[in-house]
Amino acid sequence: MKAIFRRQAKIGIGEKVSINKRTAIKAVAIFSALAFVVPTTSATAAPKFKLCVALGGIPGILGALGTTGDPIAKAGAKKRGWDYYEVSNKLDAPTAVKNADLIVQQKCSALIQFNGRPEVNPTIAKKLAKAKIPVITYDIAQPGWYFLGIDNLAAGKAGGAALGKLIKDKWNCQPDLVLESHGYGAGIVDAMRTGGMVEGLKSVCPDIAASKFKAFEGNGEIAVSQPAARDILAANPTAKKIAVVGLNDAGVVGPILAARQLGSGYDVMGWGQDGNLIAGDKVDPDLKGSVLYFLEGYSAYAFEVLDAIAKKSPPKMRDGAVNPAVLVKPCPVSAAQAQGIPVDSVRIKKLAADPSKTLYSIYCPK
Repeated sequence: MKAIFRRQAKIGIGEKVSINKRTAIKAVAIFSALAFVVPTTSATAAPKFKLCVALGGIPGILGALGTTGDPIAKAGAKKRGWDYYEVSNKLDAPTAVKNADLIVQQKCSALIQFNGRPEVNPTIAKKLAKAKIPVITYDIAQPGWYFLGIDNLAAGKAGGAALGKLIKDKWNCQPDLVLESHGYGAGIVDAMRTGGMVEGLKSVCPDIAASKFKAFEGNGEIAVSQPAARDILAANPTAKKIAVVGLNDAGVVGPILAARQLGSGYDVMGWGQDGNLIAGDKVDPDLKGSVLYFLEGYSAYAFEVLDAIAKKSPPKMRDGAVNPAVLVKPCPVSAAQAQGIPVDSVRIKKLAADPSKTLYSIYCPK
């Protein structure tokens, strides 16, 4: 009896162990399946699109974006549910290069870039290309970056022709000097824009002698263009009727201030480009007009390219000023017309409330 009991007990124990084995096997199978399914779901989830912006500089180079960032890009990203990251290049080459490293670290999906120190753009381009980050650049071309900018040649011709009409009416097309305030670092953009102004002026006053045109480096800044123009004026003491064209408003206002600094005997007329110094209540009286680009609203156009990138169907690369990805229409205005246009900081707030519009459609005189 004891032997039989021991055998049955062993059988009972054996059966219990067998049941536990089957349960354990099933449990392992279930957990294994879950372990397989969960990571797969996580791995296939699309990462959130991240828009990064590296603009900034100083007022007069990119308007309100010089100090207040890019609320248009930020509003557009928020509307689309994208992440957003922003830095300022501060119109400083080393800062722009360091910012490129930050953009790579942030694993940005795309970058909007404006760098007023284009000599380091090739270095920045290499860093971003290695990280496979597509770039949209404003008004300064770089191979491999989508170019978004004004129709520079049309803008230049329009501004030059408008100034030419004033020169014809007031001086009978006989200025003593025409100062050309260039920004040679901008390359073909400067050639088309400042060169276009000369071409437009000549379309109205074709017989101005070539010797009266004086080209110099103004770098799009009052601090650079003013002393450079002062040197030219000092070297031409009999020249009193001075016309000024240039890359942007700041590059034109600098020579106007130089003439005023040298004395009251000068009669100066300038026509700018970009519109940064023509609106508001502090417009230089000798800045007779400008061609508004509404630079602070460029990001409203950028989403045309960004939306395609986000959908994994980026547009064909167009990286030149003569073959741009997005072309912005220029808006020539006289100083009188500009009085009805608010300053850029006001304009940008209005556009941020509805980034589907453009500042051209809102503010350019019809």
